[in-house]
Amino acid sequence: MDKFLLSFFSFGWLKGIDFLAPLALRLYLAPLFWVSGANRLGLFSSSDFVWYNPLTWINIESVQAASAHFSGAIFSDFAANFIVISIASFEVVAAILLILGLAVRWISLPLIFIVGIIGYSTLSDATFIQITSQFLASHGYTTIANNGMEVTIAYIIMLFSLFFMGAGRFVSLDWFIYHSYVTKMVGKDQDDEDDLFDVDATHTEADSTKDKEFKI
Repeated sequence: MDKFLLSFFSFGWLKGIDFLAPLALRLYLAPLFWVSGANRLGLFSSSDFVWYNPLTWINIESVQAASAHFSGAIFSDFAANFIVISIASFEVVAAILLILGLAVRWISLPLIFIVGIIGYSTLSDATFIQITSQFLASHGYTTIANNGMEVTIAYIIMLFSLFFMGAGRFVSLDWFIYHSYVTKMVGKDQDDEDDLFDVDATHTEADSTKDKEFKI
């Protein structure tokens, strides 16, 4: 009975595939950030594009169009171009890092900030209070087309989850680098019970003892 309860509540028998959750988040978010950043930069779409000249990789017209959107939302015209290029470039780099599973926790927090800025810019003249009132007035039934904030909040939640889960085991460079370092320092492979990339945040030292005692 004890063995059944431990396996029923801990789902320890699924530990070997717990890397699928952060992997799914990474593979879902990566193309979204790539498309978002590439569209703002007009990446590789310039008429005078030459692969060996990085100065031709960005389409200035696309940058100016994105800057006009940001200028009317938060930033002045003077800073808009710089902000757009910085945000879009980070989105493109972040997309590549998400695919590779490299520095995932480090890029998650800046991405949350960037998504927040982009989400705020979509509000246009509407205020958060107006949007909240609209949501309550419709008794909680609203659509993404209303204001786009639902998408922004969903992205922030996914990035927040990814920050705490990390890149995941087995299919991320973060995991391979970490285990290579541990192996070099300790002289042996890291025990699965002490793996910092374990998605199960409820796992404790006491649980390890119990798991070994009631191992199924």
